This record gives sequence, C-alpha cells and structure tokens, in this order.
Amino acid sequence: METAMSKILSEIDPQQLPAIPKVLLNLIEAFQNQDTGFEDLTRIISQDAGLSSKILSAANSPFYQQFGELKNLNRVLIILGLEPLKTITMTSVAQQFFNQISPSQQNYLEIIWFRSLACAHFARRLAKLIGFESPDQAYLTGLLHRIGQLALLQCFSKEYGALLNDHSEDLPESFEKKTLGISHCEIGAYIIDTWNIPGFLADAVLYQNKASQAILDSSTLVKLINLAAQLSRFDRQNSAVVYAEAHALFGLGQAILDEIAVDVKKQVEQTAGSLGIAVAKPEDGTTVIRAKLEERNAIQKRLGKHARDLAFLGAIARNNDLSEQFDKILTTLLRDLNILFGFRSTAVFLVNPEKPMLEGYPLPEQNNANLLSNLSIELKPNRSLVANALLNQRLLDSYQTTLPDPIPVIDRQICRLLESEGMLAIPLSANNRHWGVIVAGLAPTDQLQVKAKRGLISLFAGEATRILSNHRVAGERIRENIDTMQSDFQLQVKKIIHEANNPLSIINNYLYLLNLKLGSDSPQEIGLIQEEINRVGEIILRLSDTPTQESAGGDSGPIDINQTLSDLIALFEGGLFAPRRIEANLKLDDRLPKIAVSKSKLKQILTNLIKNAAEALPDGGQVTISTRDRVYLGNHCYVEIQIHDDGPGLPDTISEQLFRPVTSTKGEGHSGLGLTIVKNLVDELAGTIGCNSTPDEGTTFQIFLPRTL
Repeated sequence: METAMSKILSEIDPQQLPAIPKVLLNLIEAFQNQDTGFEDLTRIISQDAGLSSKILSAANSPFYQQFGELKNLNRVLIILGLEPLKTITMTSVAQQFFNQISPSQQNYLEIIWFRSLACAHFARRLAKLIGFESPDQAYLTGLLHRIGQLALLQCFSKEYGALLNDHSEDLPESFEKKTLGISHCEIGAYIIDTWNIPGFLADAVLYQNKASQAILDSSTLVKLINLAAQLSRFDRQNSAVVYAEAHALFGLGQAILDEIAVDVKKQVEQTAGSLGIAVAKPEDGTTVIRAKLEERNAIQKRLGKHARDLAFLGAIARNNDLSEQFDKILTTLLRDLNILFGFRSTAVFLVNPEKPMLEGYPLPEQNNANLLSNLSIELKPNRSLVANALLNQRLLDSYQTTLPDPIPVIDRQICRLLESEGMLAIPLSANNRHWGVIVAGLAPTDQLQVKAKRGLISLFAGEATRILSNHRVAGERIRENIDTMQSDFQLQVKKIIHEANNPLSIINNYLYLLNLKLGSDSPQEIGLIQEEINRVGEIILRLSDTPTQESAGGDSGPIDINQTLSDLIALFEGGLFAPRRIEANLKLDDRLPKIAVSKSKLKQILTNLIKNAAEALPDGGQVTISTRDRVYLGNHCYVEIQIHDDGPGLPDTISEQLFRPVTSTKGEGHSGLGLTIVKNLVDELAGTIGCNSTPDEGTTFQIFLPRTL
C-alpha cells in the first residue's frame, strides 16, 4: 500500500492542476486593462482552487521567504507582483489549452469547483461568526480543500473519472483508498505540505471528513473546514447530521446555519452564472452543475487564441530587456523557472571567461549566497554532474545519470545547498559557446514529472541562453565603443594634465622655498597664492572625468576600481601631494574584478576622500589606499576600498556628526558638505561607508560596494 501511495504521489504534478477556463479568461482580460488593481485580481483568482494553489506555491518559494508567512491571498498577489502573476496565468492557459480536458472531466471539474467555492464562503462566514483571527485564511483553506480531487482528475482521469461516475463527487475516502491506495484528502494535504506554510492548513484539508468527536480538541481552522465542507454539500447528506456536528464543534444552532446557507448558495450560484456554469435542482433535491456546451466551446476557442498569441515563453521574454542589470535578469529567470516547473530551490553556475571553470554565482537575497560563491568546478568530464551537463549540452539529473562511484563531493555540496537529495543540471549553451548551468533541487518523487517536462525545460533553457547571450553581446559592444572613446579622450587629457602639472609643481616648490626665506613676513599672501594654484590643480584633475560615458549609453558599466585609483593617485602626486611631500601607498587586490558601478560617482567619492586625507596631513605624511575582493556583510558580497591617512585624526565635533553638514574647519572657501556628499553618493551606489579615527594615529574610511559584475 505504501508503494502504491508513493507511486501516485510521484505522478502528481501540482503545477498541472486545471482551472475553470472562464476564470483564466477573465484574468487575462484583467491584465490587459490598465485600470486593474490587486483587489480586482484577488476577486478573480479567489474563485478558483487550481489557480490559487499555483500562486500560493510560487509565493512560498525561497524567492519570497523574507516576507514571512503568507496566508492572505491579496497580500500574496502584492508580494508576487504583476509579472510573476502573468507568467503563472499564461502558463496555465497554455497547459489547459494543450492538455485538452474531456467533456466528462469538465463536468467533474465544475462540480468540484462549485463545492470548493461554497466551502470557502461557508468557512469565511463561520470564521467571522465565531471570531476566528483570520477569516481570509479560512476562505483560502476552504477553496483548497478539494485540490486532491483536482490532482487525481488531472493525473488519473480514466480511473478516477470512473470512481466519480459511480459515486458522484462525494466519493467516500474508503473507496478511493481501496481503488488507488490513497485519498484525495491525503493528496491535498501532501501538496500543501510541499509549500512549507506554517500552521494547520494541510491538517484542515487532511481531516475535513473526520467525525466531530475525533477533532473536538484540534485547531479552530481544522474544525472550521470540517464543518464548512459538510455544509457545502448538505443537499446530498442527512442535514440532521450536519446540524449535530455544528452544535458539537461550535455550539451553533440550525436557524443560524440555514440563514448562512441561503446567503452562501446565492453568492456561489451568482458566481457560477457569471462564469457560464448553470446550477439546476432536480426533484430529489440534489444540485446539478453544468456549463452549456456552446459556452464551453466559445471560451476554449478564446483561450486557444491567447495561447497562440502569447506562446509558452512570451511572458519570460518580455521580462528580460537588455536595459536590465545582469543580476536582475538571472533572478527573474530563476523565479520563472521555479514558477513554471515547480522547483523549490535553484542556483546558477557561470563559466569563467578567462579559464575553463564553472563558478557559483550568488544573487541578491539568495539563500547561502556566500557559500555558493566559494564553489567552482573544472570543466572536465566526470568532475561533476554540472560539468557533464554543460560539456554534453544535455539535461542531466542525479537519478538517471551514471557518475563515478562515489558521487563527487562537489555534487553532494551543491545538493546540500539546495536542501535536496538530488539535482537537475540545465545547461545554458548555444552556438558552441558555453554560458553556464542552472541547477535545481530534486527529490526522488520528482523524477517522473521532470521526465515528462524535459522538452519544455530544454525550451526554457534555450530561451534563457538567448536572453543572456544577447545581454552579454550587447554589453560587450557598448563597452568596446566606450573604451575606444575613453582611450582617445584620456590620451588627450593625460597630455594636458602632464603639461600643466609640470609648471604648477615648479611654482609650488618655489613658493615653498620663498615661504622659508620670508619667514613670517608675508605668510598670508603666499598662502593665498598656494590655495589658488591648488584650485587650478583641482580643475585640471576634473578633466579626467569622461563626458562621453553618458552619451555612449550610460555611466554604469564594468569599472576597473584598481585602475581608477591608480589614475587618481597619479594626478594627486603631480598636484596636491608633491609640494607637501605626501607619500601615497597603494595596496590593491589584483583579484578584484570589474564592477558595474557609476564611474563618475565613484571618482567623486574617491576624490573627496583622498583630498580630505591629504588636507588633514602635515608635510611628509602618508596616504594608504587598499582594495579587497569578496567581503561579506550578512548574505551580501561586496568589494572594499580603504583610504587611510596617518594624520592627527578627526576632531570630536566632526566625528559626532560625521556624514551630516558641519561648519568646515578648513577656513573660507570650504562648505563642510564633503562627507555628506560622499555618504549620499555611496547610498546611491547601494554601498556602505564607515569610518575609524584615532587621535595621533590617523583616520580610515572603508567603502563597501556591491560585487555586481
């Protein structure tokens, strides 16, 4: 029996649960209306259990874990956002159109839908009546209480359809277990458990048919759904039994239940009518739910048009235009992969362009990002399942692929990071160029589902590769154009700076010697001359900012921070440092990659800090500038820039309000806004800045910038 249950569970695919076609159609048309709000979307989606389950599954994936427990459907939709909702909707349309539901299945789908919606309304009304803390959670649980039936109808249409035909939709659990080895309540609870939602939602679905005596001491949600499920079908049961159960569970009498039932039936029948589903009541008192054939065909035809127009991956392609940053594109691709195929955890390995290695690529808000960034795999046969997938350009998984025994340690580490027993490796490769591999965590029960979806996963991988390739190629062309323009411009600037710095340095040196000769006779006049010469030096220094960056397609691009620092120090040595014999020391991490950051903002930050350090030093002081790659603050990866001077340290008046406007201690001509500007610019770059200053030992500024390549 346990084997039969495991086999059925392995074939259940929650991503394929059918929805009422008219609900899908209404949702598509709502997306096309610019005035549609999240409340409108919630109203439409909350009419259908299959669609709601897919959205809940997506919302409880690792991408959205930072938002905590999600029980309210409206909040779920707001957190997911419109693009993921569109992806789920369009995928559901494509699945439903290409997996045509037979007329008999459609009849049962409409009956299950009717009972589910009735249970949801009963659950919310009862929740409000007894003062339950979350009526919306009760509604959602009631809506999902029959998703096990939807799963069985989708995956075992012939066998389960025969059972439904013999016993109606109120099929006893004993018959399901006898025939299939498992009940729809157990399947529904299993599906909900995979979403990792805290609380008793899965229990409420599992125990919906238990006798009241068995659940008297259980949670309120379990008792609510148990009673609501019975009320949703009491035209097919002994009403006296239902009234007795209601009294035993909540002390409710018949009169109030009858009043609620009248309101709920009216609501559900109105909703059914709006969706083209007719509700009839024969003489025996049972309810017959059935859509008109011509209306079904018309709706199916309109869904087909949407499926052809939008195509399976249309939503993904729209999400990824070339203007977006690389990290955002990768995050969106992984999110869509999880939504489309139901993966719980995914990660990316990208090929190092300089050597045959796959390297873990951490993304913002990703679990274990710091650990992933430390993983690398040499691109050689049998080093790893991940390497083999890319070298062979084939989807490979842990359960159907032969690898050396024992399994490579790196594969075990990846599975542990994905919190799974196995994994699926999806290569990203096109035109004999390898880009990387997406790895998805797999459980043993996922094998059959993955096997059935291999073609679509390969299609997704091809589209993902095209998007990444276009982004990288376009970026390379832009960078080449910018590099050419910058090289020409900088060549001219360097000539001007070199020619101007020589006479300025000579004048500064003579002023220094003249000051020594004159002593205290005219220090003020000489100081004014030196100040004006230094100002000329600063004007020349600003010539190194390249105006062509913005006109060539944006200021944010891969910047060599080490080279930028070297260029700045060369300029300072020819101007501000030389007359005062200030020594500059560079300790640069040669592993530092190029970072996607605004060069103009970065140079403004560095110029202000280096200038401040120099002005704080006595003659003969030292400025030390260092860089460091891969510094982790929490789960985020940064590069660090450190600027240290061995001067007297910051005054207490400055330290106490370091990054706020202050009265400058440098005299006339200084605004006191330097560090405030630095802090604001660092914030704009999504970075962090800190300062450590000790009297007579000097001051150190630390800048942490996101390691965005």
